[in-house]
Amino acid sequence: MYQFLFISISLMLVLNFGYAQAPVVNLTFDNCEATNTGPNSPDGEVSGSPDCVCGVFGSAFRLSGGEDAIAIPDTNVFRLLTFSIAFYFQPEKGVGDFTVLSHQEECNSLIGFSVLYRSTTNSLALEFTRDLGRRVVMNVDLPENQCWYHIIIERSGGRHSVFVDGEKLAEVNSGGLIEFANDAAISIGGGPCVPGFQQGMMGAIDEFRIYDRILNAAEKFQLRRDVHTILSSDTVVLVGSDIVVSVSDDCTESYFWSPTEGVETPSMGNTRISPPSSTTYFLEFAEAGCRVRDSISIIVVDPSDVTCNDLALPNAFTPNSDGLNDRFFISNPFLIEELLSFEIFDRSGSTMFKSTNPADSWDGNFRGEPVNPGVYLYKVEYRCDGEIFLKTGQVSVIR
Repeated sequence: MYQFLFISISLMLVLNFGYAQAPVVNLTFDNCEATNTGPNSPDGEVSGSPDCVCGVFGSAFRLSGGEDAIAIPDTNVFRLLTFSIAFYFQPEKGVGDFTVLSHQEECNSLIGFSVLYRSTTNSLALEFTRDLGRRVVMNVDLPENQCWYHIIIERSGGRHSVFVDGEKLAEVNSGGLIEFANDAAISIGGGPCVPGFQQGMMGAIDEFRIYDRILNAAEKFQLRRDVHTILSSDTVVLVGSDIVVSVSDDCTESYFWSPTEGVETPSMGNTRISPPSSTTYFLEFAEAGCRVRDSISIIVVDPSDVTCNDLALPNAFTPNSDGLNDRFFISNPFLIEELLSFEIFDRSGSTMFKSTNPADSWDGNFRGEPVNPGVYLYKVEYRCDGEIFLKTGQVSVIR
């Protein structure tokens, strides 16, 4: 009897835990649909004629103002003490201010929640309002030189926070709970003030989620994906050598490397570079009228000029089996007379990889299974010119 009761309670805890982990609203926009895969929640209702475009993950919707909007019937999640909203956002810049999110029954109602994009300052303006005396106003400047932003908005009691690309950029404590929930839909790009008093959203939206809880640090990290980024790390090569540079797999429409000297294919992101001398290369990504740049520095050295202290290892790699930057290794093993140990550890100190062969490399796996994305520690002990040297550092696994 007691054993049965214990198993039943344990099963209930597991089921409840699993349910709590899922977002209440989950719109991926894949297959150009606003299907809601959240538990017991209705699908989004698309109005107007937004374009289905390439997104951060799969498809996304690009709204062009006017009647373009996606309405999510009220799920009651905003009536909770704690919730989180997460989404990818690509604003069309230079077109004026516009509505990103709205949860209001009427345009002149004081009860509700809204997010506006301010074009002139490239910022977000958020309001949580119950009445004139109970409201929170937040302004968040968005980073420059980006096309897509990952936004997380959290409310936990009276604490309201905004994260952009995993970094907390604003926090306001209202001193008490602001009950702004109403019976209106949650509108992406629309609302009762559009188009009379506010312009509808001009830009793209992807991976829209609402949770009935606060996300932990690991979840915030897992939701993020680097776009328009050179994945290969700054590195050191010998005179006459080359490297294969890899970039993020995203919706980039065109690439342009500068300078072009030594670049095998300047119009491609993934390419081979044979630098004639130490050079910082810049890569411009262009997508939907947005242009951003990233860079990589390649140091060219003559073996005779390198000292025993100059052992080089990358600070990141992408073990995704695409043939580019898939392994972590010692970049200049010619320095090593004898490798005493090359070890990689996770944050708890567990050994992920170990070798005494300077030519060995780590594939990002442990016991045949891929390790989680994140930061790992390495330690290299080696003999050079008859002396023993120790080099330690960190490497990021990006998937």
